[in-house]
Amino acid sequence: MKYNKIGIIGCGNMGGAIYRSLQSRKIDVIGFDPYLNPKKAQGMVLESDWSQFQKKADLLILAVKPAEVSKTLRSLEAPKAILSVAAGIDTRILSSSAPNGSKVVRIMPNLPILVGKGALGYYGDKELYESLKEIFSPISYCLELSKEELLDAVTGLSGSGPAYVLRFIQSLAEGGVASGLTYSQALELSIQTVIGGAELLAKELEKDPDTHPEVLKNKVTSPGGTTIAGLEELEKNKFPFAVISAVKRGTERSKELGN
Repeated sequence: MKYNKIGIIGCGNMGGAIYRSLQSRKIDVIGFDPYLNPKKAQGMVLESDWSQFQKKADLLILAVKPAEVSKTLRSLEAPKAILSVAAGIDTRILSSSAPNGSKVVRIMPNLPILVGKGALGYYGDKELYESLKEIFSPISYCLELSKEELLDAVTGLSGSGPAYVLRFIQSLAEGGVASGLTYSQALELSIQTVIGGAELLAKELEKDPDTHPEVLKNKVTSPGGTTIAGLEELEKNKFPFAVISAVKRGTERSKELGN
């Protein structure tokens, strides 16, 4: 089914990012967010009347806080096609809260959709999958999940992951400053290093899907060199364990939000 106008409920960080990505592709979109700071709403068309918003929008993207999901869906006046971004709120709750006849899909995008480099997992009514991919595949890698429980893992990994990557970049830059570079020099080098490392791995995986990141890591590492000395410090400070723990804790928190 073709949806002519997309409505976004909640236009904060994630909802606003989705809105602007759709807007940049000339997709007809409207928002509803009575709590949004006017400064953050610049460039967005927001409907102030809840009833009118619902009448104008064919498909809804629900981007409110998890605690507001059920209340928002119960206030809908007619069945709708709904894509929910809310972490931890499962399709059972979504379907029981929305008007009878509504179709729902849970999605977990991440902030890099702003630059067309997002990662998104989804699960729900398959009737909406084609529309979902039309909306998101130009700006995001889209992963269909075989069971809903895996969305919590997607939340802990790619949903929260950009924050971990950004913290890593900042730490790289701080290490550069501690070693004598200016902050701007260190930050630019750090950004390019992360982009380059990720793209290198992606290209290798295109050639050989079985390529392991360790294979490329070993190409940077020489006996008694600088890289192995640095890696020894990461291991000493439990860097791999800390990253794994962060993803697992994010996954657990997603489950907690659903309860």
